[in-house]
Amino acid sequence: MDSASPVRPTQRSHTTSRPSDGLSQWFIRIRACFLKEIREIRRQPLLIISLIAGPLLVLVLFGIGFVNSNPVLRTALIMPDDLPDDVRTRLVSLIGLNFQITNRAYTLSEARTALEQGDLDVVQVIPDDISGKLQRGEHPTILVYSNAINPLVEGWVQYLAYAQVNEINKALLTEQTRLAQQQAREVGVRIALGANRLTELEREVSRAEQEAIRQELRALRAFLVQFRATIPPENLFAGRSEDIEQVRTRTDDAIRALDDVDAVLASGNIEEGLKELRDSKELLTLLNQQITIFISIAPETIVSPVQQRYQNIRTEASGEASGAYPAVVYYAPGVLALLVQHTAVSLGALALVRERMMGAFELFRVSPANMVQLLIGKYLGYTVFIALASVALAAAMRLLGVPLLGNWFLFALLLLLLTIASLGVGFLISTVAGSDSQAIQFAMISLLLSIFFSGFFISRDSFAAWVAPIIALIPMSHGVEGFQDVMLRGIPPDPEVWIELGIIAAATFGLVTFLTQRQFRRA
Repeated sequence: MDSASPVRPTQRSHTTSRPSDGLSQWFIRIRACFLKEIREIRRQPLLIISLIAGPLLVLVLFGIGFVNSNPVLRTALIMPDDLPDDVRTRLVSLIGLNFQITNRAYTLSEARTALEQGDLDVVQVIPDDISGKLQRGEHPTILVYSNAINPLVEGWVQYLAYAQVNEINKALLTEQTRLAQQQAREVGVRIALGANRLTELEREVSRAEQEAIRQELRALRAFLVQFRATIPPENLFAGRSEDIEQVRTRTDDAIRALDDVDAVLASGNIEEGLKELRDSKELLTLLNQQITIFISIAPETIVSPVQQRYQNIRTEASGEASGAYPAVVYYAPGVLALLVQHTAVSLGALALVRERMMGAFELFRVSPANMVQLLIGKYLGYTVFIALASVALAAAMRLLGVPLLGNWFLFALLLLLLTIASLGVGFLISTVAGSDSQAIQFAMISLLLSIFFSGFFISRDSFAAWVAPIIALIPMSHGVEGFQDVMLRGIPPDPEVWIELGIIAAATFGLVTFLTQRQFRRA
């Protein structure tokens, strides 16, 4: 035999191999694919910077720049010139709670023009004699104009106007009730004096004294008429309206009784009118009792008997009523989910299409590694870099004051599952895209879908039921919900979050494997 001829592998080497060797080689090939992806990314320092610094910069800018989600509504107030100063001041104070009132004085036509040109957001027109109309039981109307094209802004305007009118109603009625109670105190004193004068008439008094008492009772009647006009209409009150009605009824009875007494005194025959005198004194006594009840009730209780007390149970122990997070903290889990998903989808979307276009599939086809090993290696490589970026993001969130109240392990597990599911979506894009530009376009579409339907800015409850399957297919939808639970509420994510993310990860891996193997065979 020629010593230079190649040595063939002996049959013995195959027959003595063990199953553990095959498994070891299977993992060695995965490790080789994993290291290939790591080295490939390491050769692209700009990619590494964009992976870590890009999302970090976006998060920091969001944290610093986000101020308030409520719209600022520039508002012009059109008020009648004869509006009392105290009412004007009170209205400006109440309306200014929800609307940004401009300092410039507008006429109605000027304000509408400014509204059409976009110089104002809202115009409010206060009616004439608002207090008087309220006193007479009428319903004065505050006209609110806007030129909103944003449905959310229009909803805000209508809601804030509704809340504002409720507050104005309460303030005006409370003030009217307080004034009526002040006058009622004086009425009570005068009624007591009038009752004493009626008692004196039951005894023998001179004609001059009768005339003096008659003039006093006439003054009392005039005062009761004036007092009756200050009593607010009972139909405007939410509570204790029966007490208001009783005061009005007793006052009317007392006025009629004083008319009867005046008629008796005018006739000069007091003995025949003793019954009217005693009835009048009794009615004045009843009115005085009702007034005592009326002035003992707080105006706020009459106007708004049911009060609300808000308590967030998160801050109940500290004694603070409100406990919601600042907006930047509330949106931080959503930002984290968005950045992780978009980074993973972008990496996955370009991974296979690039190698298919470069002809790497032909090389892989003659290599020992199969497509499953190649995919697992890519998953591991990209997961490592996304994990590094996530660590940097988590550190930035801590600097912004975003808490992590839940379990660190659950947080890391959820992050890992979200990454794998998002990579699966990215790889799936990569299998169907014919070029880099198509892959980027598909990745951007997935980003837009995520922003609109994941519940990041718009609540998922706002969508119709048939949109629910689309929402369920977006990994970020479950990431936002899960991160909010584990980070802000301190509770484990809902089981549906784990199940649906797991289904997305498994389904996309299976589809990507099937499609890639078919492309692999055709290479």
